[in-house]
Amino acid sequence: MLSSKLAQKLYDKTSDIYNTRYRSVQFEKYSRALQNIDLSGKILDLGSGTGLLSKFLGKNLISLDISKKMLIKSNSKNVQGDMVKLPFKDNSFNTVLSFSALMNSSNPQKTINEVHRILKPKGLFVVTYLKDFNFTKDLQLKFKIKESIDCGEDICFKLYSNK
Repeated sequence: MLSSKLAQKLYDKTSDIYNTRYRSVQFEKYSRALQNIDLSGKILDLGSGTGLLSKFLGKNLISLDISKKMLIKSNSKNVQGDMVKLPFKDNSFNTVLSFSALMNSSNPQKTINEVHRILKPKGLFVVTYLKDFNFTKDLQLKFKIKESIDCGEDICFKLYSNK
């Protein structure tokens, strides 16, 4: 796990090359993870980086990232913030999408708790993280696993809030 300040510093440094380096890998993950999902209502892109997910979906999302330099590259509604203390009201999102970000949280369990807090009852949480990490037990404390999918270097979970 990275401290929030270190994560911000590292992603600020990579902001200029991120899209060139990761666009195709991320788009492949999105294709696999988002099949047969209704993406309506209010959606948060948690750990949004440069806004590749918004570009892939062709819609503006609410994008949260710790790196201001990454957010500058995005054209969504951007919010700079830390995943462990989300600046949103309880029950305010229908869906939270988080690709390859949870393992960069300074406290993944707090992040999972925060996602649960801001999701509406029966809200959907789609999360991917590198297979070297295992957050399954932490996720199951707050969510019901609907499906897990192999997303290349990541594992993807489609989860529903158990509120």
